[in-house]
Amino acid sequence: MRILFMGTPDWAVPTLEALVDSDYEVCAVLTQPDRPAGRKKRMQASAVKQWAEDHDLMVHTPENAGSPQTLKLLKNIEADLYLVCAYGQILPQSVLDLPKKGCFNLHFSKLPKWRGASPVQAAILAGDSTTGVCLQRMVLKLDAGPLVAESEDETIRSEDNSESLGHRLSLMGAKLVCRTLPMLLKGHQSEVAQNEKNASFCRMIRKDQGRIDWVEEDAQTIERKLRAFTPWPGIHCFGPDGKRLQLLELEVVDENSEPGYVQQGLIVGTQKGSLRILRLREEGKKEMDAASFLNGHPDYYGFVFQ
Repeated sequence: MRILFMGTPDWAVPTLEALVDSDYEVCAVLTQPDRPAGRKKRMQASAVKQWAEDHDLMVHTPENAGSPQTLKLLKNIEADLYLVCAYGQILPQSVLDLPKKGCFNLHFSKLPKWRGASPVQAAILAGDSTTGVCLQRMVLKLDAGPLVAESEDETIRSEDNSESLGHRLSLMGAKLVCRTLPMLLKGHQSEVAQNEKNASFCRMIRKDQGRIDWVEEDAQTIERKLRAFTPWPGIHCFGPDGKRLQLLELEVVDENSEPGYVQQGLIVGTQKGSLRILRLREEGKKEMDAASFLNGHPDYYGFVFQ
């Protein structure tokens, strides 16, 4: 049986690796085109492309998954089944109809909860206690297809950020795919429709969402936002000189003060409760702990973050 894999970030690599280690033929890999990355904006291949090329797999990087050229390419590949994991493009019905065994998507939540592009971040932001992964047959409506398999619940730890949680889910996803794939290829899987009444949604994260609103957000929300937005885009505010401050480590403090007001020890008030800033990075500077930062910035005492 010939399997075509679609994926882009490092979270998709464990599933691709598991497929290659299995007895099935990965006939081709589709991933996003190389993109500019870093301060110097150098072109960088996706994690999936790098891994696939290192293992001599056929890789394609179409700009548009729904273009006539891509459709022709996929027809020529003649895969029996498509497996998708964080590919990053919407697949049109013309593509979903191609493989005779169907298209299946590995999603990093327990659907119908957190349909969309950022389920790992959404679960942390919402303060969910557990999450998981599931495998669904793809339909044209976003993440709304019937479920064919799901993992056990995975506890979201108090110290988890999107990187650590996403890594664990990626390993769980690889195991789930390997366990389910034989049934999919034989067409023996059971399919359970999602309950639309329980659906919730999340969107792609934007860089500007990392700005802290000290008036509208409480201490617990900001702390969760930091973990959800680590490693990207992080959270930030602006100091008295207008320079951007990226906050790297926070501690919730059980006391109230004016939102945004900076007290001794770099404790800042929020809509409810306060936060002690433990580590931060000023724009253009190196990462510092709070004590070192305050030694060089005594003007922060009594300042009110806007």
